[in-house]
Amino acid sequence: MPDLRNASFKPTPTWYEDADTYWRAVPSSIGGMLGGLDQVHTPDIRDSRAFLTKLQSNPTLSLSTKYACDCGAGIGRVTKNLLLPLFDRVDLVEQNPDFLNEA
Repeated sequence: MPDLRNASFKPTPTWYEDADTYWRAVPSSIGGMLGGLDQVHTPDIRDSRAFLTKLQSNPTLSLSTKYACDCGAGIGRVTKNLLLPLFDRVDLVEQNPDFLNEA
């Protein structure tokens, strides 16, 4: 297996535009966000909740539950099902306005 820690990522000049084109063609749904793998949603949220809860319960980390930021928020699947129940306030960052309208 190659050591990817030293791999360099070299985006193409149209990397952001290519991503925008791709995501504009994706439906604003859980299936769209997960590439048709809707069955991943429940275990993803469950295991992510367990991970965050474990981090939050660690007294040496002193993690606040006041704010979270969902970057690449899509339709708000993670915000709604994971972050809002655990944090007082959640900001969504998303480049696709259709996804934000769905959220």
